[in-house]
Amino acid sequence: MLACWSMGGLEWDLFFVLSGFLITGILIDSRDTPHYFRNFYIRRALRIWPLYYVVLTFILLLTSLLTNSGSQPAGHTWPYFYFYIQNLIPHLTIPYGLEPTWSLAIEEQFYMTWPLLVLLLKRRPLAILLVCFILLSVTLRIIGYEGYEHDASLKFIHTFTFCRLDAISMGSLAAIWFRSEARTTTLWRRQSHLCILIGLIGVVLARVLFHQESTVVSYAFIAIGFAGVLGLALASSTDASLSGRLLSISSLRYTGRISYGLYLMHMPSFLMVTDIMHSRRIGIDSPILSNMFGALVQFTIVFAVASLSWRLLETPILRLKSYFPSGSSFHWPTQQKPPMQDSAVTR
Repeated sequence: MLACWSMGGLEWDLFFVLSGFLITGILIDSRDTPHYFRNFYIRRALRIWPLYYVVLTFILLLTSLLTNSGSQPAGHTWPYFYFYIQNLIPHLTIPYGLEPTWSLAIEEQFYMTWPLLVLLLKRRPLAILLVCFILLSVTLRIIGYEGYEHDASLKFIHTFTFCRLDAISMGSLAAIWFRSEARTTTLWRRQSHLCILIGLIGVVLARVLFHQESTVVSYAFIAIGFAGVLGLALASSTDASLSGRLLSISSLRYTGRISYGLYLMHMPSFLMVTDIMHSRRIGIDSPILSNMFGALVQFTIVFAVASLSWRLLETPILRLKSYFPSGSSFHWPTQQKPPMQDSAVTR
């Protein structure tokens, strides 16, 4: 059996925390600039839409050609994916390899509403609203867990938008706190360690209380923990700390650069490799060697495809962003400029 890339679902929580932090930070920094909405939406469209719709259309054509495939979706399924609402429809047939796109749907729905709220609300009401989102998501998941017994229904509460707002909200809270005038590097590190501790304790307690469905509660604690990890990463100097030097390794930075392509195309690529190897009857007697060989082929192909996508499709399109400046001066830490100083941050 070929290996499949997964972190047990943790990649989605990390993805949401990072997205909430970056997007909310950009919006806060940009809300007093001209063309606030236009620049934000065009920049997001340039980053997300081209590769998404290329992959989606390719899968549509592929499954249409595979007339004998039992995984071929019904025609009415596809519009939900094109309009980013696939996670709002229970019992939806998932096209070949597109299971992870429910998280992108949540992202797009977040983009549609969040810029207006950031523009209208001051930081304190915005933070209170985010805390309410976290409580809402946890409450809805618990209610859904108590009310449904079928696997399909349980899967829905793990992908429905209002059930998964806690991680994005935690990242957004981190972005607000990052821009607080009271924040210093020392205090930021202390709060980051506290978040990691709360996250670990919460995950353990959720496992004890909810057993197999502990994620209905632990998603929130996982998000808190990841927010703490993010905080430590931001506070790490690329010259003076081990974590900072590790995060500056060129191969890791390149992987981060092509991460959108890796995320979007890993499942279709893995499934295609699996189908091809099975149809060609390529097998190795040892299960361990078979899995290792399969994983090597899968990862090699998905990295190659994502790299080609980055160079030939994404990079040329992303150059158009220069015509639509975000208005945000915040960037990921570089060797030339540490992300934090020991003084208060100003806007």
